[in-house]
Amino acid sequence: MQKDIFKRLIADSQENDLSYVMDRDMKIPLDAGKIISLIGVRRSGKTHVLYSIINKIRKTADPKNIVYINFEDDRLFPLVLKDLNTLLDAYYEMYPDKKNEKVYFLFDEIQNVQNWEKFIRRLYDTENCDIFLTGSSAKLLSKEIATALRGRTLSYEVFPLSFSEFLRFKGIKPDIHSSKSQARIKNVLADCLIRCRFPEIINYNQAVFIKTLQEYIDLIMYRDVIERYSISNTFLLKRLIKFCYANISTLVSFNKLYNDFKSEGLSISRNTVYEYISYLEDAYALFTVPIYAKSVRE
Repeated sequence: MQKDIFKRLIADSQENDLSYVMDRDMKIPLDAGKIISLIGVRRSGKTHVLYSIINKIRKTADPKNIVYINFEDDRLFPLVLKDLNTLLDAYYEMYPDKKNEKVYFLFDEIQNVQNWEKFIRRLYDTENCDIFLTGSSAKLLSKEIATALRGRTLSYEVFPLSFSEFLRFKGIKPDIHSSKSQARIKNVLADCLIRCRFPEIINYNQAVFIKTLQEYIDLIMYRDVIERYSISNTFLLKRLIKFCYANISTLVSFNKLYNDFKSEGLSISRNTVYEYISYLEDAYALFTVPIYAKSVRE
């Protein structure tokens, strides 16, 4: 039964029209000889980067040599490690002549299969193939990929749209010699800075945009931080996120932050503040920029 489902998913993905997919500015090699891992904040467009890779591969390879599986497809649940070998068997039953050709495997949200790295390592070591992976930052950090795949992988971070990508997604072709074009670009830049650049929501109306963005924040906070690190003091985490988001691009002293929380009656340690900040960085919820100094100690 599982094999039939895999065959249907493989066939459907090979027939899927991806001509609508817009390319990102990322330069991802298609023949690096390494497992390519795409990681990044939720909803930053990792799946569509995979679609873009498929479009590029189709220009030089038979579409039947491309296997795309989204492991969040409900038809696959429950999925265990041994089912991944069933996937391989299903593909080569469909196309036995491809055993001697290079095959491109693209696995979306691979972390949904426990111990997935064992299968990926074997696939990489034994088959003539190129492998591309995406994973949610809740369970697939770059440092964990490096450990799991032991030098076999190159990791690329997928961020929300750059400004040039934002213009392209808006259908705007900039002309630096046109005053009308310059005025429009300045207007779009203001919109870009205010509304943020997650691909899904750049054309939403204001009400839906705000609601969706709040859902993103809640998802990152609960799935990528609270559940992942088993945080019990959720009030402190929410308070910390609110403070950080209200003070973007300003100098922050973690010691002062700790003292402020203590003065509010919160029972915490100084290390807790540092740990929560690092958890938020792992989930791409925020970034810290240390003050430059020639002295390592400083």
